[in-house]
Amino acid sequence: MNPYMKSLELLAGRFWSAEAKVVKAYFAKPREKKEDVRWLKAQAFKEHSAIKPLLQTLAKTYPHLDKGMDRHQYEELAEKLAEEMKHARLIMDLLEEMTGTKVTPKDLLWLSEDKRLAKIRGRYSKTYAGLLHGSQNINVREIRRKDEDLERAAITFTEGGGGALYEVCSRLKAGRFERKIATAFKEIYRDEVNHKNAGARDLARLVATRRDYERAKRIIQRVSSQRLRMRNEQFGFPLSARKIRSFELRCRTLVGPFATR
Repeated sequence: MNPYMKSLELLAGRFWSAEAKVVKAYFAKPREKKEDVRWLKAQAFKEHSAIKPLLQTLAKTYPHLDKGMDRHQYEELAEKLAEEMKHARLIMDLLEEMTGTKVTPKDLLWLSEDKRLAKIRGRYSKTYAGLLHGSQNINVREIRRKDEDLERAAITFTEGGGGALYEVCSRLKAGRFERKIATAFKEIYRDEVNHKNAGARDLARLVATRRDYERAKRIIQRVSSQRLRMRNEQFGFPLSARKIRSFELRCRTLVGPFATR
């Protein structure tokens, strides 16, 4: 394996483990239904917010298919649209069953730490931040640019936190509704692992020098650190800010260019 990629996977893996601990801390404590409704609405927003920009991107780039717009990239965007629609539908269906009321996109929650995550991703790729959050206007020129391949691969690699949330939720079994969450999130988890694997393959191809490695590491660290804060807010702050900071520092200090476990 590319030695730089081995170090990047270790770095990301430690952040993903920390993210899983946030989710586990939430489910380890007694909670009210309104708390479950809140985090599910926030997660549904994250899935649903990608639908419109993906649709717009596919429509805008279709006339350029095989004339500057690579058909493989177009297929990936189409597959992502299908996945995000499925994920949003699964979670919104759960919310409707839980609350007994109709759930629309207007009912979903975009929390402050997730907005900060969009801004951080946007520093490295406005295009991909826009696709993931609906936070940027997408244009054909930005989609077709080739000078931020590494940045896009690093963002894709960190997307979904390695599936940490979905893996934890897929193992829930304490009650009837938790088992329903587990069934839905098990399906989403399979898709999120594919995102992680696609990002890893692209990074392994793109990270060939120490300079590439340092750039990718910086993106993974910055995005993953904010993901911890985003996830902690989403679940009502089950861990203290001090604990989140300690996770972040441990993730950063245990990684070097040829780190091993």
